[in-house]
Amino acid sequence: MKKSNAFITGLLLVGLAFTPEHAIAQKADKGPTIAPEAGWEVAPPPTNYNPTLKQKLDQFTNKYNLGTEAIVNPIIVLDPGHGGSDPGAIGNGVQEKDIVLDTALRCKTYLLANYPATVYMTRSTDTTVSLESRVAYANNVGANFFVSMHNNSYSTSTPSGLETYNYYGSTNGKALAQATYDKLKASYSVLRGVKEAGFYVLKYTNMPATLGETGFVSNPTDAANLASPSFRQNLAVQYAQGMHTYWWGF
Repeated sequence: MKKSNAFITGLLLVGLAFTPEHAIAQKADKGPTIAPEAGWEVAPPPTNYNPTLKQKLDQFTNKYNLGTEAIVNPIIVLDPGHGGSDPGAIGNGVQEKDIVLDTALRCKTYLLANYPATVYMTRSTDTTVSLESRVAYANNVGANFFVSMHNNSYSTSTPSGLETYNYYGSTNGKALAQATYDKLKASYSVLRGVKEAGFYVLKYTNMPATLGETGFVSNPTDAANLASPSFRQNLAVQYAQGMHTYWWGF
């Protein structure tokens, strides 16, 4: 995802200097202020969005090891961002859509080989998928949680590092964002934190959801890492291990 020029202007107006590690306060229902998601303002909610169910699942505690109603085999939806006619962020010879698709495919393989889970993907090839279609699909399969994978970009090459997001005030979403962040951070020297945002895929998924921004393609070091298959394999495993911590508790 690409940073907003409006954000830069806002910083200049209030006299603040941008630092990669600085966590900017977000305002609920105003959309993201530092990593705009294309179409978030105009895309309608999917018809199967259920705010009552979303609230219920956000408070759900009977996971694998927490009671007789525990769900042993969770349904996970992986969401590689962008795709097809939408390349996402581009820089230093890499495209976001390619990086996140490969990472998600590797993550699915690892999950299925190591954990009792059912795993779906919003796209498994280089195809264009709308925000509404991504979320409607996750809601339709009754996912227990949703993980959207992205890379970041900026107008200069300085910013770098890792950040994950959850929807404003989401209890389980924050736990999921934190669990994946805690595993992914082993691959990064710059840690930008776990944040809140109004991204469409976080707002309209009925289940707890997180969105990961694993490095800046505009930063030469991050881009070189993301271009490496072994680095993407590490990210895939770390994402999966974070999901395991979130659901199974260890």
